[in-house]
Amino acid sequence: MLDRGTTPHERTEAPLAEIVSAAMLLHAVSALLELGVVERLKEGPRDLRELALGSGAHEERLLAVLRPVAAAGLVHESAPGTFELTPAGRHLRRDDPLGLRDLFRMCTHGDFFQAWTRLARSVESGRTAFELQTGSDLFLYLAERPEEAELFHRAMNASAPADVLLEAADLSGARVVADLGGGEGATIAAVLRACPASTGVLFDLPDVVAGAGPLLRREQVADRCDVVAGDFFDGVPDGADVYVMARVLQNWPPEEAVRILRNVRAAMSGTSRLLVVGHLSESTRPSPFVEAIGLSMFVLYGAVSRTSEQYEALFAEAGLALSRTHRVRDGESVMDVRRA
Repeated sequence: MLDRGTTPHERTEAPLAEIVSAAMLLHAVSALLELGVVERLKEGPRDLRELALGSGAHEERLLAVLRPVAAAGLVHESAPGTFELTPAGRHLRRDDPLGLRDLFRMCTHGDFFQAWTRLARSVESGRTAFELQTGSDLFLYLAERPEEAELFHRAMNASAPADVLLEAADLSGARVVADLGGGEGATIAAVLRACPASTGVLFDLPDVVAGAGPLLRREQVADRCDVVAGDFFDGVPDGADVYVMARVLQNWPPEEAVRILRNVRAAMSGTSRLLVVGHLSESTRPSPFVEAIGLSMFVLYGAVSRTSEQYEALFAEAGLALSRTHRVRDGESVMDVRRA
């Protein structure tokens, strides 16, 4: 039955149908990853029988999963019963540099996934959906669960926003770059590799930076990067020319964000810069991807996504001023912030 007021040629259900389809396809893609099908397609086309044998699956049942994923454009049936990854599907490989596979795995794994079912209750209660699911905030949860922490940090490391940071900001003259809340060091490692004359400081909680050594050594920057354990609610290292906060402020409600920013300002010299990397909401042209990422931060941390204007207000409250914004559509933007 048509909606009242529509014409026979007007279709209003397409956006909702797309969301319903995506919810179902999410599980199909997750199944292909879990069965190892994506990695078996890594080297090229494979027939259904070979894929089924390799994954221990029944052919007809595996086909039931492959076909909707093919319709979504992640695999292609190049000949009857023969499948290959499309360019979009190749981003699901373990070696893909964009890190979307690890981010997808985190979002569809265990408590990370189940937390989304608590979203309505989170809106009502004021507690984070993740806390409602697990009984703990994210960082305490990760500190007690090494397997989940590894998955989380792998997703963060693989999708580190170093490219946009290096494109937006000229760091060639920076003597010391400090990455605040830098996880295991993926972003600072990329910066130091691009800026061989610079040294770095990686700053995060003790249990987080404890895992930084292997990554920094693998990237051959360990000798130029000091690893400092601490809490940016208590203070941050001083003496840096450039401070980087990538995917940090967007994780915190306004009061906590201002508290962090005030500590950063106290550490900055008159010539220091603070580069804030994150997803910016746009009220006039909202991006579905950016808004979805913002919602994921709300589920995990309870923070609401912000526009550039809302960030400016936070900066001003902390005694800082926004100098310029390098905006990336459907991606992470960079805000260049100075002492006011």
